[in-house]
Order: sequence, then structure tokens, then C-alpha cells
Amino acid sequence: MTGGRVNYYLTQVTYPQREEQAPYQAECEDIIQALGMTFDEGCLFKALWRTAAARQDNGKPGQSALYDAEKMAHYAGRILKKTKSVATLP
Repeated sequence: MTGGRVNYYLTQVTYPQREEQAPYQAECEDIIQALGMTFDEGCLFKALWRTAAARQDNGKPGQSALYDAEKMAHYAGRILKKTKSVATLP
């Protein structure tokens, strides 16, 4: 299944950094939206999320660490290119 709601984009935060905060379930797309990520940032974040989820045996079926590493490099390159072009504007 592609798209839609899938469990590999969920994670349980059992021990939040803030002691007063109760444990909660985080959703990848909620974090992307809450932080106002760009398309490239969101794609990079999702690839990173899938890689980490796979190490916890909650990965996307057929997920390839190499494929997602290549995706991360691709989107990081796009972000770097855009950042450099903005930095050179007068």
C-alpha cells in the first residue's frame, strides 16, 4: 500500500524529554506540518523516519536503507542548492 495511513509513520514516545508531558504517539506527517517543512525537507524527513523505523522492526515493507539514503542525499542537495542561491542574493 502506498500513501494513506500506515503504521510505519507512527512512533510511541514513552519517555518525553519534558517530565510533565505524558507519553504520546507521534505521527511523521503531523511533525512535518507542525514545523512548516518545505516539500524537500518533508521528503528528507520521511526517508530518515523510514530508515529509523526499519531499525526498530517497524519499517515500510520492502524498505531499502540504500534507497532512502539516496533520497536523503538527493533532497539534502536540493535544500543546499536553494540555500546557497538565496545566500548569494544581494
